[in-house]
Amino acid sequence: MSRVTVQNIEDLKPVYLIFGKEELLLEHAVRRLRERVAEVADLDFNFVAVDGESADPDVIVADANTLPFNSERRLIIVRGVDRMRADQQEVLAEYAKSPSPTTCLVLVAGKIAKNSRLYKAVDALGGAVEYKAPERSEYPRRVMESFEEKGRRITRDGADALLRAVGPDLRRLEMEVDKIVAYAGERTTLDRDDVQSVVAGAAPTSVFDLLNAMGARDCAAALAALDGLLADGEQLTGVHAMAVRHLRMLISTRALLDRGATSAAIMRELKLQDWQARNAIRQAGRFEPIELTRALRDAAETDANLKSGQGEPRVLFEMWLVGVCQRTD
Repeated sequence: MSRVTVQNIEDLKPVYLIFGKEELLLEHAVRRLRERVAEVADLDFNFVAVDGESADPDVIVADANTLPFNSERRLIIVRGVDRMRADQQEVLAEYAKSPSPTTCLVLVAGKIAKNSRLYKAVDALGGAVEYKAPERSEYPRRVMESFEEKGRRITRDGADALLRAVGPDLRRLEMEVDKIVAYAGERTTLDRDDVQSVVAGAAPTSVFDLLNAMGARDCAAALAALDGLLADGEQLTGVHAMAVRHLRMLISTRALLDRGATSAAIMRELKLQDWQARNAIRQAGRFEPIELTRALRDAAETDANLKSGQGEPRVLFEMWLVGVCQRTD
């Protein structure tokens, strides 16, 4: 996995294509770029963020060709580039051939074909970066690095204990690391006892309780789980991202089921454990394909409203959650 790092203003590429299946790694990469651009740009006046699925690529290019206001750079972030049509990606690929030197255009995608014109155009600029999930053997080191980034050190035994308790989910691991750091106070060296104290205390409410309630279309249980998560200090943006990821898995599962795929085939195709596949099949069967598609579309709208401050965040998310759980029959 490469890392997007920028040492000075000259190192900033005019276009980045950041892609991979681990949303948390993509978020970190985008955050690092934004922090670097913010050193040379007033982002109150020189920042645009859009969802590629609903954005007009010609408008994106026009924004990218706009000169920054009283700054050296302008930042534009386009998420969900992989959900754009091929002809829309072509517009961005054409722009990448001769990009504005005063704009940093960041394209974020879950996946992208490396033989596509868009990938080749951005790669020629040195801005195409793929983020892959760590190999299983790399997870303990990843956990230890997460603590180091927060000025703490955890023993290998402690890292292993956290992995056993949480599993290889990077977003949930990060949430638990934050909790353990807060629990430890001023102590800089942490161990298995700290992990067991915090993770055990967090057991009553898990984000997976919310996802399972959502998949069961149990509105009351989903809202109760959300209340517990937020009371425990979970961030709404992280909960929303996990819910959307779960929804996309259900969409993929339902599509495979409708094509006659077996449980074993779904396990292989979606890289799930046996119990995960059974759970996904059971939950996906409770939705019609159009309901799942509508829920994903509404999730994008909710995300845009959350980012733009269009309403109280928790109310916006709860309204979306209720919409997912409600039956149309």
